[in-house]
Amino acid sequence: MACCLIASMSQASEASAAYDLAGFIDSNCLDCHAGESAEAGLDLERMVSDADTRFPTDRWAKVHDRVKAGEMPPPDYGSPDQPDRDRFVVASADRLRRADKERQATEGRTVYRRLNRVEYENTLRDLLRLPNLEVAGMLPPDSSAYGFDKVGSALDVSHVQLARYLEAAGAAIDQAMGPVLQHGERPETQVLHLDAKTNGRLEQVLRKGKEAVPVGEAVGLLRQPNTAQAPWWWSKFSPTVDGTYRIRMKTHGFVWDRGEVLPADQNHVVTYYALRQTTKRPLGTFDIGPSADQASIHEFDAHLRVGEQLQFWLETLSDQNRGNTPMEEYVAPGVAVEWLEIEGPLFPQWPPASYRQLFGDLPVQDWDPDSNVQPPPLPIHYDGVGKRAKLVQAKPGKTTLRHVVSRQPDADARRLLLRFANRTLRRSVGGDEIRDIVELVQARLDAHVSFQEAMRVGYQAILCSPEFLFLDESPGQLSDFALASRLSYFLWNSLPDDELRRAASRNELHRADVLSAQVERMLNDPKANRFVEDFCGQWLDLRRITVTQPDEQLYPEFDQFLLDSMVRETRRYFAEMVRDDLGADHLVGSDFLMINERLAELYEIDGVEGCTIRKVDLPADSPRGGFLTQASVLKVTANGTTTSPVTRGAWVLDRLYGRPPLPPPPNVPAVEPDLRGATTIRRQLEKHRDDEACATCHRAIDPPGFALESFDVIGTWRDRYRALENGEPPQVKEIMGKPVVYKLGLPVDGSGVDPGGESFEDVHEFRAILLSRKETLAKNLAERLVVYSTGAGIDFADRDAIAKILNETRDTGFGLRSIIHAVVQSDLFQRK
Repeated sequence: MACCLIASMSQASEASAAYDLAGFIDSNCLDCHAGESAEAGLDLERMVSDADTRFPTDRWAKVHDRVKAGEMPPPDYGSPDQPDRDRFVVASADRLRRADKERQATEGRTVYRRLNRVEYENTLRDLLRLPNLEVAGMLPPDSSAYGFDKVGSALDVSHVQLARYLEAAGAAIDQAMGPVLQHGERPETQVLHLDAKTNGRLEQVLRKGKEAVPVGEAVGLLRQPNTAQAPWWWSKFSPTVDGTYRIRMKTHGFVWDRGEVLPADQNHVVTYYALRQTTKRPLGTFDIGPSADQASIHEFDAHLRVGEQLQFWLETLSDQNRGNTPMEEYVAPGVAVEWLEIEGPLFPQWPPASYRQLFGDLPVQDWDPDSNVQPPPLPIHYDGVGKRAKLVQAKPGKTTLRHVVSRQPDADARRLLLRFANRTLRRSVGGDEIRDIVELVQARLDAHVSFQEAMRVGYQAILCSPEFLFLDESPGQLSDFALASRLSYFLWNSLPDDELRRAASRNELHRADVLSAQVERMLNDPKANRFVEDFCGQWLDLRRITVTQPDEQLYPEFDQFLLDSMVRETRRYFAEMVRDDLGADHLVGSDFLMINERLAELYEIDGVEGCTIRKVDLPADSPRGGFLTQASVLKVTANGTTTSPVTRGAWVLDRLYGRPPLPPPPNVPAVEPDLRGATTIRRQLEKHRDDEACATCHRAIDPPGFALESFDVIGTWRDRYRALENGEPPQVKEIMGKPVVYKLGLPVDGSGVDPGGESFEDVHEFRAILLSRKETLAKNLAERLVVYSTGAGIDFADRDAIAKILNETRDTGFGLRSIIHAVVQSDLFQRK
């Protein structure tokens, strides 16, 4: 059997080639891994006997790894002697490495890959100077591989996707030129002042006297009926022009005490949203002063769109059911709102930068019905909520049609298209290369359509061309322009800026010092937040944090403010690791947190006030620190009602160790936690592990999950489970002024035995075990960054390069910033 396997791989060293790989497999593996009933679906007999099939090396890599680790053959099977095991490991590694290198030499590590929808949206934002553009929702979801949606092998292309890209490109172009075509001249900046006592909705509830009370010159809001959070909106304002607006609102907290207004005895928080129908966009979150003497005036700039309303959400008002209690006997916290002031639209220049990206200094004029130019279509307003762009239908006779005027339309079209293509296609473009697009535009001009409509067709063609949608990479060393694109889509999720393109055009980007300086510059740029958000969203599963909703009976203290705080903590913590080059040990432990008051209360840490995420020293006895015990991670690894050591354990093995467990065998039912609280998940898993088909994997999966059982589905520390039925009498505590009531169930046991044989009693001791394996954590992090930045999985032949990255960053404790630099300087990054 060995001859077929040896023939399927490239020529190795004489010693390795002489080793009988298949003989080892015959003697040690085929009893369990042969035929249709092969364990874990791994049919080694077929793999070594089918001469016509070239099996992927990643399957042979798994065999190599498990034999090397001593996991296979199992100890109770009758393992081979160590010298024979070592010879198999060396020979298989040699042949796997050579097979990968041979393939990479002709094909490259990566495959031709397109931009995913996040990259496409960010690229259009930067290209068209539209920082608030939203078109990702117009595109089909992207598939993932190796944990990321940036891997070329998973990013297929269909006619549906191309149609959606065309549609999204059109919507972006329309938004870029829309304000100028709609208004011609710069819209006048106006200031609107609204008093709460005379503003529609607020005046109405004040008059009814059920959810609001008069507080001096303000409307005092107590709560919205039957909700834990109170949404309100200003009903006498809605922008008629897309643009930036400066928003100011005066608020303060208070306590309504049987008809008397007292200073607030707790902190309050307000979040502002732009609301349109059922879709809302967050604009900002702020703290509220405790009294009229310490009122807060929140001022911020926000991009608002036509038809949106300004909503504010009082995050921390108690869910108190007043029922029929007379107001003179009612005691409750509240927030007083005095006035709103909106200034705008604010255009720092006119025409806006977005228009200039398309038409430069060309003027706009009213359309003349007597001209030979066809009437331009009505300006299109894009609603920005992931739906199709829609025409703004004005009343007859109320719409002025305008068009871009060019005295030399053919010459202007060529000039503008070439300028646009040079930036859009991420390299130097010659005039001959866009001849087809120029001819397409000229044909439209010859048909007497308006200049902007002809150019719109040309711009759409460029934005949907293969050179734009796909990253241009050829086998071997990347060109400087390709390297610039790979770097910018790694750290900014967007196209290269002017400085990167200049370095590429001078063929300087491959110089180590130039590349290092560019990485530093890009990491210090605000656009690096895109990398933080996207990488954490996929690596740590933050994108899935809203998939489940905690049970309202078991976890009544959960709210949107807590959810938002969870996500902001994880992103800010990762950003702190990047900024300060913190080591891989910070993945699972640290002496600080990035939290606000809401999280501090959840984590039982005193002395933190306000909604702003900030760096806080970690108390010595706290179980927090690192990603492992952050509320966001604990929530995404729970189902909303219960926790499962299996889910959390598998997450730790995959996301932190880089050793994803095998999928469960078929026909083995999942363990369903007992919602009544009569038994624990640990007891159920003990029975589950009696099945030998399950025991092997659960020996690795369950211990990390047991260590995290001391945290509930929203990340609260617990000594006992919460229960709906069985349990002690209801427990009551107060969270941000809200009463929280639940029953206490059975005790939590956070102990276990690590697969390496080390026992632990709780999460503190389990963390110590993880910290002793810092290089394992660093290796996984480096591999994740390589996959994310290059768009390809880790081949066996890439392991030497990963080891080099670790060696280069060892002196920094495997600092995250250092690893990013080392990844960029590696051949893995600089070659296709």
